[in-house]
Order: sequence, then C-alpha cells, then structure tokens
Amino acid sequence: MDNWRRRIKHLYQFFVDRPYSPQFLIGNQYEVIRVIGMGSYGITYLCENKQTRGMCVLKQMRPSKLKNRETSSSYQIEAEMLASLEHDGIPKLRDAFHFKNNQFLVMDYIEGINLEDLLFDKHYRFNELESLEFLDYLVDIIAYLHTQKVSHGDIRIPNVMVKNTQLYVIDFGLAVSMKNKSDQEVLELIQKDLYDLGDFLLFLLYSSYDQISRNDSPWTEELTIHYSTEQLIKRLLQIEPAFESIYQVRDQLHKILIEHHA
Repeated sequence: MDNWRRRIKHLYQFFVDRPYSPQFLIGNQYEVIRVIGMGSYGITYLCENKQTRGMCVLKQMRPSKLKNRETSSSYQIEAEMLASLEHDGIPKLRDAFHFKNNQFLVMDYIEGINLEDLLFDKHYRFNELESLEFLDYLVDIIAYLHTQKVSHGDIRIPNVMVKNTQLYVIDFGLAVSMKNKSDQEVLELIQKDLYDLGDFLLFLLYSSYDQISRNDSPWTEELTIHYSTEQLIKRLLQIEPAFESIYQVRDQLHKILIEHHA
C-alpha cells in the first residue's frame, strides 16, 4: 500500500512540477533562460528581467507543495528574511510575487561558480592555509547572519558561490529566524551552523587528499594538518567542547591564521 502511495505521489509530482520552458515569460516580466536546479521544495531558473535587461534568479515553490501550509509559510518567511539582509556576500532579494497560483522569489544572479562544481568538476585543490582563509570569508558572512538573528541551517558546498575572490552564501530555504526563540533554541541553531562549518572545512581539506591511498580511516589519521586546525574542527563538530558563538570561532580561526603566516 505504501509503495502505491509513493508511486502515485511521484507520478503526481512528475506532471504537476514540470518547470517552465526556455523563453516562457513568468509574471509578464521574467523570461526563462534555463532551469538551474530542482530541489525538494523549489525549482530555480536563470531568467532575464525584460524591464531591466539584467539577469536574475527566480525560485519557484514546487506546485505540488502549494497545499502544504507549512511549506507555503516557509516561502513567505524566506522572503521576509532575505528582504531584511544587506550584505555583499548574500544575493539581494529583488521581488516576491504570485503568478498563476505559484509563488516566486527573485534574487540577484551571481555569475560565479558553485563550490561543489569547483571541487568535483574543476578538481580544484585547497591546501590547509587556503582552506582556513576560505573559511574565514565564510565565517564573516555567517557572523553577519547571526547578528541579524538568522540561522542559515544549510551551510554546504552547493550553497556557496565563488566569483573572483568574493564568496556568496545562497539558498535560504532552511533558514530560521532566531527572534523570539529561547536561549537554548538559539544556542542549538547557532551550533548547527557551526557544525556545518566544521563539515565544510573538512570538505576543503579533503580536496588535496590522495584518494588512491584512502583506507577509510578517521579524518584525524588521514589528513595531515596542524594541531590547532584539528582542534578547531573538533570543537566545530562538538567532539571537543563546542563553540557557543560564531565570534569564538572567528577569534580562534584568526589565531590559527596568524600562526600560519608567522
């Protein structure tokens, strides 16, 4: 019975969640260039704004999710949070509207490269110092978010873009406002972001690891890194006493970077 329900659900999503085709004009203003991606809850398009002639990104809630009040509400929350943010490392929300009973968000288009593509398609390798410096840029953006009482909730390599030397954090679909949360809830949301940063740093460090000799040992044995970097990761991953704020992370990271540059 459950298998049939899943099949019916997938069949329903296949027909209902078909993305708009190239050249289609959404909202009489945004012409679809191509589909960038299809996530669990949204469809993302690269579009041309026919009024400004500039490129932008449209995020559409999957039509199959529209009847889900919680999902629909999360789109509104995401729009409100993005509208309140002003940071060079966060794409600016430009519009939020309904079109043919569908919900859309319009954001700046970042003409850069996704970090996941940089690592796995371009095979870019980060050494330890480069990894720490990259993390430093990312920590500044997360520190800003936490100052604005926002937890990103999904800091992963697909959600970081690189354009020249500028980093951008994208996809706020799982972001949570920390306003009106208890102290314990705020701490848990902060430490979730910090845990993600530890996982993120490991991804960067593993980019220069020799995969041929990999033998499924723990990262502490596989990676050749400084003790201070290892301790930073352990605290981010809560193996050692966890950091309680992004500012503690930044202070510790800056001390490590000073050691590397000494």
